[in-house]
Amino acid sequence: MTDETPSSPGPHTPRQALAAISLVGFMGAGKTTVGRALAAKLGWEFVDLDDLIQARDGRAVPEIFQKSGEKAFRDLERQVLQELVSSSRGSASVLSLGGGAFIDNTNQQVLRENEIPAVFLDASAEELFRRCQQPGVERPLLNDRDGFSALYERRRPAYMNAAICIQTAGREIASIVDEIMTRLGLGPYSGASK
Repeated sequence: MTDETPSSPGPHTPRQALAAISLVGFMGAGKTTVGRALAAKLGWEFVDLDDLIQARDGRAVPEIFQKSGEKAFRDLERQVLQELVSSSRGSASVLSLGGGAFIDNTNQQVLRENEIPAVFLDASAEELFRRCQQPGVERPLLNDRDGFSALYERRRPAYMNAAICIQTAGREIASIVDEIMTRLGLGPYSGASK
């Protein structure tokens, strides 16, 4: 048997020690909520890319969109992701990417080249729209239901490039976390050292 023969990893024997996992998906997919729970269960750091962008720029994401435009935001997002991946080698992290980050081919390539599997958290456009209706949550690209659904359908093919797709509708966070860990062959407190 050669090293190239794939084997099915058990829950506590990962194929290789992962340094990071990225969560991708549309608005309302649960990337932050699932990401925090996954990081806690693995004993890893949770990193929200939008939080890093806001800290770098000094403005909230909606304000960056409004005053500088989407292109400026995407350029900053790409730069911050590349810096994050370069600087966090060896530290175990769960990365939550904004809804449009994984649409960018450069961002997908950065994750692939650094062997960071992307996990696509999916649900129907109707379910995602409902989740985004929470009071006090501002989403820069949240339009009417039709515009929301159209944007979701345009982005979904890019999300399908993720290593793993997880359906989240009607599921508890713990169940989603367990499925991610099982499919990546991870047990609690596994992977790279903190």
